[in-house]
Amino acid sequence: MNAGDEIMALKCTVTTDLQAKDTNGYSGIQKHVEHDQSINHSNKDIVFSETQFNVYDESTATRQAIDDWNEQHFHNYVEQHDQHQREKGHAERQFGSVKNYLKNKKKATAILTIGNMEVQSQLMKQFCPKDSYQEEKLPDGTTHLVFKLKDENNKPIQNNIAVAKQFYGCFNRALIKATNNNIGWPANKVHQQRINVGDYLHRGRYATNNDEMGISHIHFEVATFGMTRGGKKRAAHVTNSLNQALVSLHQAVTGKTASGRAALKWYRANLDQFALKCLEQELHKTYQVPENKKILDFERKTKEDKTIQTGLSMEQLKAQHQEIADHQKKVQNLQDQAKTLNDQNNDMQAQVKTVTKNLKDIYEATTGRQAVDKDGNDLSPIEMAKGITRANRAAQDDKEKAEQAKATADQERQKAEQQKAQQEQQLATQRQQLKVLQDQLDEANNQLKRRKQQRIKNAQKEIAQNKLTDGNNQSINVTEDNVAQIEQEIDNWRQDQQAEWTQDKTDAQNELEQINQQLLKAHSTKANLESTNQELTRQNTQLQQSQQLMKNNINGYKNQLVDTITEHDPNHKVEQQLLKPNEVPEAVITTNGRQQHLRQPLKYLIDVTTQVLQKIKTTATNFINQVTKSLLPPVNPKKPIQLQSSYVDFSKIQASLHKPNAQKEIQLMNDPIIKLKRALLSATTDQLQKTKEQTQKSLKQQVDDEWER
Repeated sequence: MNAGDEIMALKCTVTTDLQAKDTNGYSGIQKHVEHDQSINHSNKDIVFSETQFNVYDESTATRQAIDDWNEQHFHNYVEQHDQHQREKGHAERQFGSVKNYLKNKKKATAILTIGNMEVQSQLMKQFCPKDSYQEEKLPDGTTHLVFKLKDENNKPIQNNIAVAKQFYGCFNRALIKATNNNIGWPANKVHQQRINVGDYLHRGRYATNNDEMGISHIHFEVATFGMTRGGKKRAAHVTNSLNQALVSLHQAVTGKTASGRAALKWYRANLDQFALKCLEQELHKTYQVPENKKILDFERKTKEDKTIQTGLSMEQLKAQHQEIADHQKKVQNLQDQAKTLNDQNNDMQAQVKTVTKNLKDIYEATTGRQAVDKDGNDLSPIEMAKGITRANRAAQDDKEKAEQAKATADQERQKAEQQKAQQEQQLATQRQQLKVLQDQLDEANNQLKRRKQQRIKNAQKEIAQNKLTDGNNQSINVTEDNVAQIEQEIDNWRQDQQAEWTQDKTDAQNELEQINQQLLKAHSTKANLESTNQELTRQNTQLQQSQQLMKNNINGYKNQLVDTITEHDPNHKVEQQLLKPNEVPEAVITTNGRQQHLRQPLKYLIDVTTQVLQKIKTTATNFINQVTKSLLPPVNPKKPIQLQSSYVDFSKIQASLHKPNAQKEIQLMNDPIIKLKRALLSATTDQLQKTKEQTQKSLKQQVDDEWER
């Protein structure tokens, strides 16, 4: 959809179903929300191809977060309760842990739904390409839009999958954001600190469902915390009651006390409007709709106005259509049954009439007079039977036939009367059922009438909003008789407007194409300049990074060198000519002296460090030579050293693996450390003792000299 297209704001309600049913909580509905295709779900309206767009969070970290939250809010209460029970001698009544305390408590779950399947279908038509979705027929005859994710060969259509992922992503992000624990109210005059919903109603595991034939919604687990009111017998204490959590949250935000019902209504009002705002923002951001174009318009469904259909869930809407269809079907069946019974009753009455006529003919034939009384009224079957009996007494020969006719007539009459009574009873029962169904049909007709009134209201509203008039430029008045015609004319007007908008769009696109062709050369030049500028910018950034890295390395080297100078020559000062005018040289161990050294070039610091280390090396070498000299015995060239010969086993002498290196041997022989090791190994006990005393004296003198400095 283009950002400039006109968007009609859809009427949309939001439903929050928050309740605490049993001790299972979210675990009891996991199979319902996971939509595993291998499970036989009671909900037959799941589009399993769209299950891939659901978002789940049932991680161990989330479960642990709920446990930690409960531990934080109920730990002190459980400890105080258990201590009180121990003091009373009822150790068996202790909870032992927060988990045990909450184990048998009711756990809360919630469902947040934004809009219904009609709203979702309208949004799909506005923001998704026409070839990305298709109509799916529901059992009640209505249709719903679902994404077309596979082609005729059952292969995935990647473009449509991307469209569906983008579309359902808006709902997922909005539902998750609307139920986040960090949403709440900022500090104000009522409460000095921010109040988060998660402080009292903490969301845990959740699952978004986009694959049901309705609007997207989210199921989530709720950990609850509140404070009881307290009374004379027992002070206020913490509780996981959902009612008390809502009351505590309401009081923390507003500073006012409310009932559980009022607090729930207040909570739903806040969450519902915030959830719709979240979806509005996601749609604006995802489809780049201008901020001044409103997409969704919040609407609250009320019991008084049942014609508002945007507040019905998918299940409610299907149930309503199915209920009306079932009523009409029952009425038709009962009408058919009543017609059948009426036909049977008419047949029975016809049979009774035939029997009565036959009896009348027998009476007249037997008695020779008409079957009427003295007043001219027809005789009853019984009276005619009596007359026939009396006549038969006079005609003994016809007695057997008359009695046979009388018995037959009586049986037929009784049978007819019994059938008539049964039919009348069945007819009365069917009439009663028909009356009940007629009342239900009247109620359904009333609902349809109210819907028609709502259609009239909507049509009149749209006429007023668009300032539409008839052919004579007169205002249009919508009535029950012309509402269908007006709606058709409004649809035709919309199509005309759409055609005009399409033509204007085509003209604008043609004009834009011409402008684009004119600007093509300029764009090409601009692209080359931008490419060159980007390359120069990249090179400049690399040079700046290299320069900064080199600068950091130099500063690091300087600090290391100054640390070395401070450690071995703390009183060193920078020459006066290297300092600023009127600046006094200070020792490197001081703060100002350190800064004076750090300002000097790297070469200067290297030279100073070299001098300091060379001085340390000379001092150490002199010290080692002094110790070595004291340990080695005096050499007397005039007196040769008496050497004692020893036996040498030449069989054990092996050739060295290393080549002889005279320079290396001379270097090792002159190494002060080697000399010191050789002197220590060859020194006598007296020499070692003497050297130890001299060394201690020298070290003491050095310490005294350092102290005097």
